[in-house]
Amino acid sequence: MQLIPLSKRLHTIVEYIPKTGVLADIGTDHAFIPIRAVQLNRVQRAIATDLRSGPLQKARENVVKFGLSGVIDLRIGNGLATLAPGEADVIVSAGIGGHVHTEMLTSGLAVVQRAARVIFQPMNAGHRLRQALDQLGFRLVDERLVLEDDRVYEIIVAEPTSGEPTPDPAYSAIRHDSHRLAQAYTYGPLLMQAQSPLYQLRLAREIEKLQAVLASVSQSNNEAAGERAAQLRAEIEDIQMLLREGNGDHA
Repeated sequence: MQLIPLSKRLHTIVEYIPKTGVLADIGTDHAFIPIRAVQLNRVQRAIATDLRSGPLQKARENVVKFGLSGVIDLRIGNGLATLAPGEADVIVSAGIGGHVHTEMLTSGLAVVQRAARVIFQPMNAGHRLRQALDQLGFRLVDERLVLEDDRVYEIIVAEPTSGEPTPDPAYSAIRHDSHRLAQAYTYGPLLMQAQSPLYQLRLAREIEKLQAVLASVSQSNNEAAGERAAQLRAEIEDIQMLLREGNGDHA
């Protein structure tokens, strides 16, 4: 059997799909993830949705090409509105903004709470997504960084808690510290604990980006620019402290 080719990022996402009944891929684009998941027998069938007809047509072409028309259901629509509660065991959404994922969670809570696992790969605003997952009673299972085409992507895997929502243990040690909690929402509590080389690279690149902005802002002499420069210096120092922690320097 010919497997559909995947990028490193999408391959990593598929690795987090447990053997289950139904996968829903929201914002499927070309349907790469559901096709590979079915091919590997991780899922019995899949639902692939997209808001736009163009990508969904590409998805349909791929589904037909790999002979999976009978097991992958293609739907057009916005987010989780295409699913009924209990229809999907695992929900994946990759390659869109974290703010969109957050809206998807809150507006489709009845759907995601009935899933066994959710897997997100936000392109930005991961802090908003983590905060929403935490506040809505989801438990982080894993976080992974992937380097692809010289860009660091983050993958967030979570599962709903059964019964009444309970605090996520990933934040237990820092929940009393609002500053540390904000850092964990931004950079990932499990990633902060693991201190992988990619995590260090991500922090270093964030510092470089902020330093470039600071250099530009510092060319202005008005009061607003001065306030912004002070804010940027504080942000840079904050991330530098996280880097020093990873190097064993907690001073």
